[in-house]
Amino acid sequence: MARTLPELGQEKIRQLDEAWAQTQPEWARKRLLVLRMIAQHELDAGQIARIAGVARCTVFVYLASFQKGGVPELLRRGYTEHTGMLGQKQKDALIEALRQGRFRRAKEVQAWLKKDHDKTMALNTIYYWLGKVGGVLKMPRKTHAKKDAAKAEEFKQKLPEKLAEHSVGADKVRLWVYDEYRYVLLPVIRRCWALRGVRVHAPYATKYEWGYLHEALEVDGDNKVELLFSPTVNQDWSLAFLSQISASEPQARHIVNGDQAGFHFKPEDPRLPENIKLLPLPLYSPELNPVERFGDLIKDAICNKLYPGLKQLEESILEELKEYRENGHKVAELIGEGWWQEKVNSGVPT
Repeated sequence: MARTLPELGQEKIRQLDEAWAQTQPEWARKRLLVLRMIAQHELDAGQIARIAGVARCTVFVYLASFQKGGVPELLRRGYTEHTGMLGQKQKDALIEALRQGRFRRAKEVQAWLKKDHDKTMALNTIYYWLGKVGGVLKMPRKTHAKKDAAKAEEFKQKLPEKLAEHSVGADKVRLWVYDEYRYVLLPVIRRCWALRGVRVHAPYATKYEWGYLHEALEVDGDNKVELLFSPTVNQDWSLAFLSQISASEPQARHIVNGDQAGFHFKPEDPRLPENIKLLPLPLYSPELNPVERFGDLIKDAICNKLYPGLKQLEESILEELKEYRENGHKVAELIGEGWWQEKVNSGVPT
């Protein structure tokens, strides 16, 4: 026969209401919630258990404690906090440290918790919490020691002003970001899906032949793509690629953003096509250039494969980039809706 829930009485209910009105930790509020639902006498023990997220028998354990000694007995814990638990402040600190890429190994997290938070944990517990807060092993992006973060931020803030300046007198403006990608016959080795416990192999051969892919993405408008293969990089090839961009719509003004590599032109160089305006990115700031993401797409397509020659490798690259050449919305997705779109929409005439 199912156990019935008793009437608690007005005095007991008053004690529960007073305790509920006070600031309580999550575990204590759950116990109070169970007893308040019992006091309402509208639900059975099974329904209360489901709402509170506890076992049915736990409902009667809480009830027995409350009947024995009221709220103090209900909220008495017979053990100290488990050493494997992290408080909210500690979790927040761990998340922030992970956001900064502070740790290389779980042992470093273990030492940091011990030193800064007086928390001793076994390594298996550290791995549990790393996963719990969303930590994953990642390859960090290299950042040049000479990078000036302030100049990178200044470029973002002044981009609308620069775009407006370079757009004066133009009926139509097209905005591009460009760069070069070096591809080689030496295979790119990347992770692949496999069965647990099975070591997979990727073909490899030492071949030192390479070429360069000049790539430009239109940031706004039709989101077009311009590509050019070359055997090397120098100002002649840079000029050829800028001329290709210029010829894509001779009547438009083309504002082209790129890095300050030695083989790139200075904005005032007289050899530039008349409808090309260069807007150099800050030094050592490749993360500002969305076209960099093309490199990852290409590596994903050609990794773990051997190619007999550069022609076959270039064909594979073109096949991977086909959907971006044919569909502007794919380019728009690649660029994203971050600061580029925000600044462009406030600085380029349509």
